Amino acid sequence: MELVFYIIRFALHLLVVFGLWLMVKPLIERHLRQLGQKVDLQMNYRRRLLRKKVSRADKRVWLYRHLDNLLYFAHRRYEPGISVMRFSLQTVFLFAAVFVSTMLTLMELPGHMSFSNPFLDGISFGERMPIEEAWRLPLFVSVLAASIPYLRIRYTCAQRKVRGSYDLLDVIKIASKFTHLSVDSILSRTADFLTEDNVLKTPLRLLGAGFANYSNEYELKEEAMRFSGAIGTTFAIEFVSDLLYCEKEGTRHLKSSLMMLNRSMEQQRETILTVKAGSRDAISLGIYGNLVVLVSSVGTFMYMLKPDVYFKLQFQTSVGLAFLMVIVAGLFVSFLISTILARPKLDYH
Repeated sequence: MELVFYIIRFALHLLVVFGLWLMVKPLIERHLRQLGQKVDLQMNYRRRLLRKKVSRADKRVWLYRHLDNLLYFAHRRYEPGISVMRFSLQTVFLFAAVFVSTMLTLMELPGHMSFSNPFLDGISFGERMPIEEAWRLPLFVSVLAASIPYLRIRYTCAQRKVRGSYDLLDVIKIASKFTHLSVDSILSRTADFLTEDNVLKTPLRLLGAGFANYSNEYELKEEAMRFSGAIGTTFAIEFVSDLLYCEKEGTRHLKSSLMMLNRSMEQQRETILTVKAGSRDAISLGIYGNLVVLVSSVGTFMYMLKPDVYFKLQFQTSVGLAFLMVIVAGLFVSFLISTILARPKLDYH
C-alpha cells in the first residue's frame, strides 16, 4: 500500500511541475518563435555558404536536420525552425520534470528496496541512500521519459510515410486539373483542395512556397528532394522530377505525365490490395495471436500457483523479470512487423 502512496506522490510532483510549465509557456512562446526563426535562417545560410562542403556542414548540424526532417512530416502544424526549438524545449523540460519529481519522491522513501526470497521475505527496506548517491535512478528514469517524445515522432513519421504514399495519389489526381498554371500555383491550389486528414497538405504547401521563393537551383532541388524523401517512394521521386522538369521547360507535358503516373499508382494499388486480401488471416494472427497465447498462459499459471505466488515469482525474482522483458519485447516486435505488413507503402516492390 505504501508503494501506491509513493506513486501518487510522484504523480502529484509531476502535476505541480506541469502546472509551472503551463504558467511559463506563454511567456517564452514569443521568444521561442523568434529564436527558432533565427536558428533556421542561420542554418539555411550556412548550407548555402558551404554548398561545396555539404558533408562538412551536415556533420555539424546533423541533429537539427534530423529532428527538422522528422517534424516536417510528423507534425501537422510544422513551422521551419520553430517546431524544432519547441520540441527541444519540451524534451528538456520533460527530462528536468521527471528528474526533479523522482528525486523528491526518493527523498521521501524510507530506504532501499531489496528483494529476497519471494516466499519468505518479499520486499524489505534498508537504510536510506544519501542524496549525493541517489541521482542514478532519477537520471535513468528521466532519460527514458525524455526519449518518449522522440520515439513518438519516429513512430508517427513512419505511419505518416505509409499513409502519405497513398495520399500522393489524391495529390496527383487534383494536380492534373491545374496543369495550365505555374508549378507553384499548381501545388498551392492542390493543397487547398486536399482534405484536412491528408498528411501531405502541409508538406505540399511548403513545397509550393519553395517553388515560388527559391533563389537558386540548389535550394529548389533541396526542397523537392525533402518532399520526396519524406514520402520515400519511387512514385514521389517521379512526381517531384516531373515538377522540376516543368519548372525549367514549362507545363505543357505535365498533364500527360501525371496521368501516366496516376495510372501506374492505381495499378500498383490494386496489386497491393489483392496481395493483402490473401494474407489478411496471417497478419491478424501475428497481431493478436501472440497476445491471446500470452493471456491464456498467464491465466493458467495464476490458476495453478495462485495469484499472490505468481506475482511474487514474476515481479520479485530476476528470472521472472528477465522472462517478462523477453516476452514484452517479443510481443512488441511481432506487433510492429505485423503492423508494417498490414499496410505496405504504395510503391514498387
